[in-house]
Amino acid sequence: MKTKEYIVTLIAACSLSSCNDLIDIYPVENNFADTFYTSEFEINQAAMGIYARLGRNGGSLDFPTIYYFMASEGRSDNLYYAALANAQRDQVDFRNYAVTDVTGTNEDIYARLYQIIGDANMLLQKVPDEQYTRYRAEASFLRALAYFELVRAYGPQPVVDYPILNEEARGMLRQPIEEVYKLIISDLEYAGNNLEAFYTGEEAGRVGSVAAKCLLAEVYVTMAGYPMNDPNAYQKAEITLEPIMDEVKKRFAPDYSYIFDVNKENQYDLFSVQFASGNQGLGSSLAGYTTEGSGGVMIPEWFYSGYHLQGQDFRVDTLLVKDMKTKNDKRLETSVAEGYWDTTEHGFTPEDYAAHYKERCMMIKFLVKDNTNKTIKAWNDYPLNFPILRPADAYLLYAEALINNGKTELATEWIDAIRARAGLASLGHTPTMDDVMYERRCEFIGEGKRYFDLVRMGKGTFISTMKKFSDHYEHVSKMGANNPSEKDLLLPIPLTVMNIHASWTNNPGY
Repeated sequence: MKTKEYIVTLIAACSLSSCNDLIDIYPVENNFADTFYTSEFEINQAAMGIYARLGRNGGSLDFPTIYYFMASEGRSDNLYYAALANAQRDQVDFRNYAVTDVTGTNEDIYARLYQIIGDANMLLQKVPDEQYTRYRAEASFLRALAYFELVRAYGPQPVVDYPILNEEARGMLRQPIEEVYKLIISDLEYAGNNLEAFYTGEEAGRVGSVAAKCLLAEVYVTMAGYPMNDPNAYQKAEITLEPIMDEVKKRFAPDYSYIFDVNKENQYDLFSVQFASGNQGLGSSLAGYTTEGSGGVMIPEWFYSGYHLQGQDFRVDTLLVKDMKTKNDKRLETSVAEGYWDTTEHGFTPEDYAAHYKERCMMIKFLVKDNTNKTIKAWNDYPLNFPILRPADAYLLYAEALINNGKTELATEWIDAIRARAGLASLGHTPTMDDVMYERRCEFIGEGKRYFDLVRMGKGTFISTMKKFSDHYEHVSKMGANNPSEKDLLLPIPLTVMNIHASWTNNPGY
């Protein structure tokens, strides 16, 4: 999937709907689509085209960069903003709670998610269920993933499960989140029942039933929290996860660093966005945004010479780093660096450190730290996959469900397995939600999960946590940030979309 198959992905993505019109959120049926889907080869191309929306999508940035890192991780208490940008930057606006309905990256995120939905709807309409169930199941998973990210990032959405024309789209109303979740659950149940557990070899990276069921459990756990507070959701999460845990265990990496080793990809995850170097538009842009350097600041001990970085000066919370370091948490070394050399020509004397060593806590788990690697051709050509779901998700979601279902003694096994891999002692006490949230924060740092964890813990927890964090780093007084508020529980619907839907009301505060 990282080579020849993934190349047709980009072709299919740009052929089946409008790559050039990012705000065409409801792709119109066209003559090409009517004559496509006539063979399994074409149907497979169409399915791969949906996956491609999670990649570069024909542009400079991939979906994990703009959504999971900028819009999610960047709004959590894992990353702080350390130095003023020299111009308006969307990455900074996300961190400073200054996103508006005309922020370009926010428009891109919203459009990308509806492109996934539009592509999936087209395949599901054109492809007969009785003959190509596997492809329909993949499309259903990807549609569910897109709607899940839409509903938790933007709130109520139109539920569109078939291809529609623009005129019909204009009349669509935002439906209650309960209606959106019904479609998500239905799609994931279908995917979970009609896919193999995992796919390997040339098909490695394509979604399997274990990933579909894990995402379904994450959906239920999310529904258990704010704003739905569904009293039955944790029970459903436990029932969903229990049958797959033995399969999940088989892919639990014995060493945390293996998860982010480019030579061990598709072995220790459940579902990842696939990337490949070689300047074919298939590389990851994330490495360029996780480190300081807009305008060309380099990290020559890791980066091949000449690749300018794009991100602003965002750094990992020093208090969290200190805590993990004190506990000798093995995850820290893989996830965060506390500094770097600004030249390869240096010694190790105090003078060398003073002149050439830059102390700052940077996210490094997505880097390929090899400055001799010439297969990487640009700052957005990194080969490392981005994990959306991995075994640790299932472990900690299962533990959370067990705790909330009154089965705390059964949750210990799963939390302790995470801790043991991190080099930490067993809990030694009855596990609590605080234990789960702490392990999730350390385990998934940089992966875009912390923001949504804070939101589902409730408005009060989110605002107080982020206010304390913002004050600690003086985001308001020194960086021009806005204080976090209830508004920041959601992103704004883009103005381009609001102009189409005159009857819609934007999210509170926008």
